[in-house]
Amino acid sequence: MAASSEGADSPSADRPESKLGSLFFRSGLFRKYALLIGGLVSGALVFAGSLEIYFSYPEQKLALLQLQREKAAGAAVVIERFSREILAQMGWLTHAAFLDSGAAVQQRRQDFQRILRQVPEITEIAFIDASGRERLSVSRVAIDELDRGTDFSGRENFTTTKSEGFYFGAVYFRDESEPYMTVGLRDQGKNPGVIIAEVNLKMVWNVISQIDVGQGGSAFLVDSNGMLIAHRDISLVLRKTDLSSYSQNLLVRTDASRSDIPQLGVITTGLDGIRVLSAFAMIERLDWLVIVESPLSEAFAPLYASLRRSAVLVILGIVISALAGLLLARRIVGPVKTLQQGAARIGAGELDQRIELHTGDELEQLAEDFNDMSVRLHESYEKVRRVSVLKRYFSPHLADLIVASDNSEITSSHRREVTVLFCDLRNFTAYSSLAEPHETLQVLEQFYVAVGDRLLEYEATIGYFSGDGLMAFLNDPLPCPDHSEKAVRMAQSMQADLANLLESWNDRGVNLGFGIGIATGLATLGHIGTRDQYHYTAIGSVVNLASRLCDIARNGETLVSGPVRNGAGNVAVFEELGERTLKGFGEPVTILRVSGLKS
Repeated sequence: MAASSEGADSPSADRPESKLGSLFFRSGLFRKYALLIGGLVSGALVFAGSLEIYFSYPEQKLALLQLQREKAAGAAVVIERFSREILAQMGWLTHAAFLDSGAAVQQRRQDFQRILRQVPEITEIAFIDASGRERLSVSRVAIDELDRGTDFSGRENFTTTKSEGFYFGAVYFRDESEPYMTVGLRDQGKNPGVIIAEVNLKMVWNVISQIDVGQGGSAFLVDSNGMLIAHRDISLVLRKTDLSSYSQNLLVRTDASRSDIPQLGVITTGLDGIRVLSAFAMIERLDWLVIVESPLSEAFAPLYASLRRSAVLVILGIVISALAGLLLARRIVGPVKTLQQGAARIGAGELDQRIELHTGDELEQLAEDFNDMSVRLHESYEKVRRVSVLKRYFSPHLADLIVASDNSEITSSHRREVTVLFCDLRNFTAYSSLAEPHETLQVLEQFYVAVGDRLLEYEATIGYFSGDGLMAFLNDPLPCPDHSEKAVRMAQSMQADLANLLESWNDRGVNLGFGIGIATGLATLGHIGTRDQYHYTAIGSVVNLASRLCDIARNGETLVSGPVRNGAGNVAVFEELGERTLKGFGEPVTILRVSGLKS
């Protein structure tokens, strides 16, 4: 009896897990799918959030290091460019070596005085002859001296410059206030001397102090000897702080060939004794090191905030998923079908289609997202259409900039100074009246391909096409400060391209020519045409003048007005042809021919 009683009261019948399983599988569909969907979504959110936290930490850390490295590299590039510009400016002082001794001294003195005016960073400059004797010294603060005869033959700045061709000395401080550096450049000639300049490095201070390193960060510059030469705290510089044993300096300079040196940066101890995120960049020519540091608490603050937000979002998602599971189990079928039908209509191209769904949950938000997507797609199509229209008379680059600016006023009617270029083929009317239509169109196609490439290259705006010619202009709709220079360069490029094309046509018996007219002045710009068909162009006397100049230009000639010569005189050589009365102009017009571009 006892055994029978134990068998009837089996322990498996009262196990909690058996009751829970039976309750789950015997419950209604609502409870079953609510628990299932809530559990799956919650599990997915937890898993996705964990992955996001796991992968986002190293990614954001890498992004912070890259940003820190870019700040250091940017400052290094500016300082490197500064050193190159100093050498480049000093290079203009070597031409006097080819004059006789009397003229050379006078020329050098004039050149030295000029460079002191043009390059404010250079405060003193001297010429040392091949024997190491100072022959000329020009300074901002002292009297110019000739043949002072100071012996430089044993000094490092002379010997190194003599042997290497250039020299950058160690940084020193004048009156314990501002940093200076000695720069040397070897002169030209058979027995060259040396030009020595004293350069103020205050600009380098400005570059370092302008690096954005936050509230607790710092940026500083270390020379080849490990001495601090620029820092936001000037007192550290004036105390001649020695950083030769600083970890970043040792890391880079101990063995520059090591492959394990971090390229982006390291986490180390900073000058203030706290843990910092540190990045560096070498200035190779000067052998200087730019170091940018930010405290870890400040540098990683956005990262920690992002991780906290991710954790909060995951927790919030779990709560929402549990609630959503209850609603989705009851209402998922109808809204999903509505979404499916709406998405199919949007996919079929009905971009004005709107999905009306009022479920008050994520499905309604999803429907709104579909609606927003259709609106954005419609806007994208409109933008593509607008770009395609603008590219008919603007270069692709200008068309993209106009659309990206989202400024509807940029092409509205206005007045502006522009440089207008007319060009057309000579003898084309006679040729087209005798040639076959396909031959005529082939010639025009080759012609417009040639000039079109140049219009795109110089970002000119096409006003209109006129058979065998066209009108284009620069400095509108986007500003172009050197529009006269650009127009002349473009015209010379067109002349060179058309010269080859005309020669190939001539070999085929097609005898044509090509001329260009350019004028600079005020014009009225805007859309001209009917309501449905219009184009953006320029009108005014400057347009008429460019057209008249093109009309009288002979084959291979580029004729320009006086204002064009004023704007492009630095880049081109002009030949004045005198004044001439042109049709539509009451006063004679000065006409010039472009002879060529200056080297």
